Amino acid sequence: MDIHTTPAIWGAMRARRSRDAASTDGFARMLATCLELGTPWIDHADIYDDGAVEALHGAAARTLPSSDRSRLRVISKCGVRFASPGQPGVRLHHYRADAAWLQQQAEASLERLGVERIDLYLLHRPDYLMQAEETARALEGLISSGKIAACGVSNFSCHQVETLTAAGNLTLAANQIELSPFHTTPLDNGQLDHVRRLGMAALAWSPLGGQRLFNADDAVSVRVRTCLKAMQARLPDSPGIDALALAWLRRLGAIPILGTGSRDRLIRQVQEMRAIEMDVQDWYEILEAGRGVRVP
Repeated sequence: MDIHTTPAIWGAMRARRSRDAASTDGFARMLATCLELGTPWIDHADIYDDGAVEALHGAAARTLPSSDRSRLRVISKCGVRFASPGQPGVRLHHYRADAAWLQQQAEASLERLGVERIDLYLLHRPDYLMQAEETARALEGLISSGKIAACGVSNFSCHQVETLTAAGNLTLAANQIELSPFHTTPLDNGQLDHVRRLGMAALAWSPLGGQRLFNADDAVSVRVRTCLKAMQARLPDSPGIDALALAWLRRLGAIPILGTGSRDRLIRQVQEMRAIEMDVQDWYEILEAGRGVRVP
C-alpha cells in the first residue's frame, strides 16, 4: 500500500505503557484493527523503549495469519542516541547518520520486528555532523540489498533535505514533521510546500499537540479547544474534537500519526476523521485559534 493512500498511521511509541497494546495479544489486536481500518502503516523507532516496542511488534505479528502479516507496513527510524540502560556508553543526547550506524540499526530493527524488509526507514533527526554522500550511499545500499523498501527523513528542514538528495541518486519518500493546530510553523517555513513539490509524504507527529488538546490550560490550548468544541456543537453527528483536529491536518494532505493506545479511540478517531469534509472557513478558524491572530 502506497503511504500516500493511508488516512492515518498508528504510532506505537507508547504501546508498552498503553491500555490495550502493552501485551503481545493486545498489540496483535491493535495490528488487526489497523488492517480493518485500512491504516496498515505502523510507526516505530529503534529508541522506543530501547527497541522493546519493535520486539513487541515482532512477537505480536507472529501470532497473526500470514495473509495479515503481509499486509502490514512498517516504518522505523534511527539516528537518535541518548543515555539509557539500552545504550551503554552513551552519556548525552546526540545524533548519528554515519553508514556503519545506519547499517547496524537497520539490521537490529529487522531482527526485532521479525520482517525481511522495512517498508520505510527514516533518519530520525538531522545529524549536524552528517556526511551527506556517505549517508546517501548507506541508504541506497540498504535499498539495493532489500533491507528497506524506501527511505525518508524526520524533522529535516528543506535545506537539509536538499543537501541529502543532492549527494546521490536518493529519492526520499517522506518527511515526518511536527504539525498540528498547536504547531503550524511548517505552513510558513517551507517544509510542507517542499514535500509537496518533491512528491514526498508529510507525516505529522504530535497531531493533537501531545494531548494538549484535552487537558492543557495554556492560552493556545484553551483557544483551540474552545474553537473545536464550538465547531463540534454545530456539525452533524458531533464528531470528537480530536477528530476535527485530525481532519484539519488531512485538509492539508498531511498524514497524522495517532499515538493512542486505546483500540476504541483509534477506531473512533479514524472513522470520524474520514467522515469530516472540512469547510475552508472552519479550517481557517482552527488556524486562527492556534495562532491567536487572524491571517492578513
